[in-house]
Amino acid sequence: MGALLTKPFTFAGRLLWKILFAWWMRPIETPDGVTGLTPTQIRLLRESWKVVFSKKRENGLVIFKILFIDYPATRKLFSDMDKVDMDVPGQLENNMCMRAHITRFMHSFDTYMDSLDEPEDLTQLLYDTGKNHARHGVQPEYFDLLEGILIKALRVVFGNRFTPQLEDAWKTAYDYFRINLKEGLEDEIHDRDKADTKV
Repeated sequence: MGALLTKPFTFAGRLLWKILFAWWMRPIETPDGVTGLTPTQIRLLRESWKVVFSKKRENGLVIFKILFIDYPATRKLFSDMDKVDMDVPGQLENNMCMRAHITRFMHSFDTYMDSLDEPEDLTQLLYDTGKNHARHGVQPEYFDLLEGILIKALRVVFGNRFTPQLEDAWKTAYDYFRINLKEGLEDEIHDRDKADTKV
């Protein structure tokens, strides 16, 4: 009789121990001090980017179509875009300059995703990317626009699979991207303006 009474408690005790142990061993979700991203957010970003990058030309075109439709003034930043009629199917897709730029853009983002857990490297990559955009006449506020464009494009790509948790991960990442992109661009513009005043 005594053995029968202890068995349910033993089972309940083991179950309680498993629950407590699983809770104690759960991944620590402390945001990184540099990027602000948690380990779960980094995982979500990489998993979702793998989907986006698997069709890099098609999904890159989605991003740039949204950019040009929502902000037509940005078209002047790209060579040969003045010859592209956005209402004519295939013109953007067949523009070789834009295809090359989309490829570079997608590969840059792929490098950023690879570097999410190496924040010092990623900070430098983003800073350098921002700096390089100064020669194309890009203004710092253009990097502010890119967040909304990316989120809109990701909604197109993922549909109802673009969950609030995934959106939050992308917004957190882009907040960090934007700071460093703008810093590189602003430093380069400042250095260039300073050099011009010396001449």
